[in-house]
Amino acid sequence: MSYKIFFKSCLATLAVFLIAGCVTETIDRSPSMKFDSTAVIAVQNPNISIKKESTFAWLPEAMRFYDDARLDTAPLKTMINEEIIKNLSEKQMNFVASSKDAEFSIAYTAALESSLDDETIIRRFGLLPGNSQVPQDDSNIEKGSLIIYVFENRTNAIVWRSAAQVGVKFDMVMDERKARVERVIKEMFQTLPTEKESLEK
Repeated sequence: MSYKIFFKSCLATLAVFLIAGCVTETIDRSPSMKFDSTAVIAVQNPNISIKKESTFAWLPEAMRFYDDARLDTAPLKTMINEEIIKNLSEKQMNFVASSKDAEFSIAYTAALESSLDDETIIRRFGLLPGNSQVPQDDSNIEKGSLIIYVFENRTNAIVWRSAAQVGVKFDMVMDERKARVERVIKEMFQTLPTEKESLEK
């Protein structure tokens, strides 16, 4: 099955799960996880959990990163890639080179609001954190969105998807930006439906 056919099939499956069978979770943050202007939401398939040592790979045709000249000095795409792999590793998952050799595929979309607005996000992905804390009259800050989603390769079923919105400051120093990316993605992965988490519920 080609990536294009697979991705279209996944999108069709996504539409089905929007209608029935999904569980929506908002994150109950611990005090150490709280930081300003961030909203996170997740939806998971209640019929699928991910076993430890499962294999993951990127789904290249479903990965979208909308670059912006105002963030040219920030290697955000590299940061996001590294943090996703890091969080999967912390969940005791294995990352492999090709989705053909993996049990699960993972992809993401990342963009500022000027490239991907809330209406488009809810239409494409079926979930929206709804961050309304980002000021509208400050040219140094814009709402940014990150959506991460996982497919089971055997069935093409959507296992989990999570969306986060945060105020992106264009003059933020690199260390602070990296720390924020780390915190946001860690928070998103709190709801990844691993086998252990499924058994505890």
